[in-house]
Amino acid sequence: MPQFGSTIKRVQDGVKGFTISLAVTNIEGWEATLSKMETPGAKGLVRDLERLKKLIQADPINGDKVKELVAKLGKATVTFAGKAKSKNAEKAKQLGEALAKAAE
Repeated sequence: MPQFGSTIKRVQDGVKGFTISLAVTNIEGWEATLSKMETPGAKGLVRDLERLKKLIQADPINGDKVKELVAKLGKATVTFAGKAKSKNAEKAKQLGEALAKAAE
């Protein structure tokens, strides 16, 4: 399972803190975690993560599309966190906020 703290730190440090390989591994971890959840919005996040994974593996990478999708993921993650009934809801909100800020 991916860790909120390390993902948030890497996002806050800027996307250059992620290699493509590390980013893909991290995304796949979140996809696996979210796909097991019944919280409203989880399935949409998984679809967007799959799309992000494809975008960052493209050659060349379309930075504008990546930025747009990261902003969408940030907003959706904050919304998802508000619906989540788990001990990690606040961490999910922090991750969403970090993604939204990274897309600015």
